[in-house]
Amino acid sequence: MQIQRIARDGETESRTSARPSHWRPDIEGLRAIAVGVVIAAHIGFPYMAGGFVGVDVFFVISGFLITSLLLREIDKTGTISIAGFYARRAVRLLPAAATVLLATLWAAWVWLPRTRLGEIAADAATAALNVINIRLAQEGTDYLNADAAPSPLQHFWSLAVEEQFYIVWPLVLLAIALLGAKFGGHGQFTAARHRHRGPGRTVAITAFLVITAGVSFWMSATWTTADPVWSYFGIHTRAWELATGALIAVAAGQIRAHAPKWAAALASWAGLALITASVFVIDEHTAFPGTAALLPVAGTALVIAAGCAPHRFGATMLLDIRPAQFVGKISYGLYLWHWPLVMIGPVAWGLDDVRVRHYLVLMGIAFLLTVATFYLIENPIRTRRPLVQVPSRALAMGGGLIATALAASLFMAAQPLPERSNEEAVEITGNDTTVWELLGQSSDVDTVPANLTPTLDGAVEDVPALYGDGCQIDRDDPKINKDCWYGDPDGEKTIVLYGDSHAGQWFPALRQNAEASGWRLLVMSKSNCSVADVRENDPKLGREYTECEEWKADALDYFAEIKPDAILATSYDKKDVIADDPDQAWIDGWADTVHDLDEVAGEVYYMADNPDIGENVPECLAENPEDASVCVGDLDKSVIKPERRAALIEAVTDAGAHVVDPIPWLCDVDKGTCPVVIGNLLVYRDANHLSASFIAELAPQVAAAIPLEASFQASGDS
Repeated sequence: MQIQRIARDGETESRTSARPSHWRPDIEGLRAIAVGVVIAAHIGFPYMAGGFVGVDVFFVISGFLITSLLLREIDKTGTISIAGFYARRAVRLLPAAATVLLATLWAAWVWLPRTRLGEIAADAATAALNVINIRLAQEGTDYLNADAAPSPLQHFWSLAVEEQFYIVWPLVLLAIALLGAKFGGHGQFTAARHRHRGPGRTVAITAFLVITAGVSFWMSATWTTADPVWSYFGIHTRAWELATGALIAVAAGQIRAHAPKWAAALASWAGLALITASVFVIDEHTAFPGTAALLPVAGTALVIAAGCAPHRFGATMLLDIRPAQFVGKISYGLYLWHWPLVMIGPVAWGLDDVRVRHYLVLMGIAFLLTVATFYLIENPIRTRRPLVQVPSRALAMGGGLIATALAASLFMAAQPLPERSNEEAVEITGNDTTVWELLGQSSDVDTVPANLTPTLDGAVEDVPALYGDGCQIDRDDPKINKDCWYGDPDGEKTIVLYGDSHAGQWFPALRQNAEASGWRLLVMSKSNCSVADVRENDPKLGREYTECEEWKADALDYFAEIKPDAILATSYDKKDVIADDPDQAWIDGWADTVHDLDEVAGEVYYMADNPDIGENVPECLAENPEDASVCVGDLDKSVIKPERRAALIEAVTDAGAHVVDPIPWLCDVDKGTCPVVIGNLLVYRDANHLSASFIAELAPQVAAAIPLEASFQASGDS
């Protein structure tokens, strides 16, 4: 059919095409840039860590296009067909999304550890229901999942945000249109009334969008630092980006009528420059979205707004080139396919050390899959007249695709782990058989025992009781919990367990000993917070961990108040220390902390850190149920920075601490190995956290190293 299109020279030209008259080549080019920078960031392309801002570009585009579509419908009919709108979304989005969901579930089944299938199945189900952003926010704030690998379906979060916008926004516009028709005049809505659109409706839409954008941006600016995970995935901090695009759609007619051509051209180039700059200026350490998202959002808004006005020599000269137009056309499918290839591709390829060149090959495969999906699935379905013209059929198809994805998810979640050995290992009881007695034999264990405790699929939840009691303080909470008392409530002596999760993991053993010895036990533990006197960045928060500093200061004040008889302090040795010489700062920081603790406590014990196996142990065992020795850690590689560790032990000893080194309890020092299964016990619940079941059986070793009963008796004699 004949359509009018803005040519590169700013004049209109006729072209025979299937494209509608409102088609925008600049937006198609923006889509290409958006998906390109997202992929560049995800594959680790140099200097493009901020490529995730491509998602923000997509949000602004979606807000503009969807609002433009809905306003055209209101202008034409005076109302919005909600069923028709959702039917068009179903035909446009669901076929490709369902294809990628099902393909990813299959690939995960074939190549990923079976212990991950339940989580991935849940991701697929919530992705199909467009709520995966909420699930990811919840999982991201759950410290038990801190070491979990990213989901191969994680990228569906942005689609969920858009779909949540699609659910609400048409209903809001419909309500405004109906109210305008009721109170704005008499009679039917006519084309004449459209041509002389009353200001009331436009004002109402604009006011709603401005308020929405203002509140959402305020949330983004003020909540991102305090609650970065929910702010990143939530629609509450992203709605302003969609509203920005929607506002441009409302103002498009005014821009077209009044914007000078030279200003439009300049704005388009300025916008493209802002988007480009954001890719290189923003990185994983930037609090995002926050106020930083203004850069890509403003850039996208400028390009789209400029494109509403005819102009010459604007950024469309670059955005309209054929490669950009083609990539923009298939950008939705490319976005869907790229991330599963990034997450599963290296495993399927058998790569341990993945480089950018490997990812480029995988992205080539993603491109081929995208083209096939577009021409074999997306395009044929969305141009099929029976679906396009009859909303009920499109909605039925969409419901069927969602149901299929849910059924596949449920099927995967219900599948058992691979068969383990029928043989049961010697059960460690703490009386007849101890961890110590079996340690030397455990590096050669071939099969995962049938009576493994905890089970492989239950390992992540085998944590100390203090988690359920609210005594493992979350990252974003700077306050100490003074109610975390255990042991003998009438005890005359007090010991404090102080540190991060690597301190908290020793709780089961220390609690047993405190109860047996008549001591009170106070737990003071905070996620990823080293008690060493250092400044550190937190990888989840993406910034300096100021909550840790505040928490430590309050903890020391509380210790001075209660004057404990002993403090056991430890933390994970992998920290992002902010210093010119991080290793020396780590050593000095621990020595300073020991000095501080020594002033408020009778005795200070420093528990050296346990080994880090380097890979998720339950996942490894699930993949190698008949050869568990593959998962055994190498002592030399599992100890974090051995030279720094030795210097740290010397420094805290000089500062007055009693050093407890758990390595002999966990590793066969003579063989240089660190077993992952001892008797019937699973030693690690992930790569570096010891399981609560295993720690409980180390109570005798802990009692020998930290003799609470002996200290109590000596104090009583005095």
